[in-house]
Amino acid sequence: MLALAACTALGHQRAEGWPRLKVTEHYVSNAVMRDRCARYTAFGMSPVACSEFNLVAGTCDIWFSADFPPPAAVAEHERMHCEGYDHLGGSTMKQAVQALHAGG
Repeated sequence: MLALAACTALGHQRAEGWPRLKVTEHYVSNAVMRDRCARYTAFGMSPVACSEFNLVAGTCDIWFSADFPPPAAVAEHERMHCEGYDHLGGSTMKQAVQALHAGG
């Protein structure tokens, strides 16, 4: 499983071979969202949302704060991660697809 936090701009290219995932959006307390997403943010940063995907299971879970609902741009950013879009200059999604096809 791999996750990404909403923190920077997404690239405009989708990882080739990215599968269609079942997306579930979770609106939980801010504390639960922070606990879930903090591991994906840089030191000293506070998460506002994150996406966790499992390509083998075909799922993508998005974690939002119900206490502080995200702006539309943040929600769209996380949904785009579930569609295979990476952060600008990133290769996490491409690497995940390659690992999937390599059997790992």
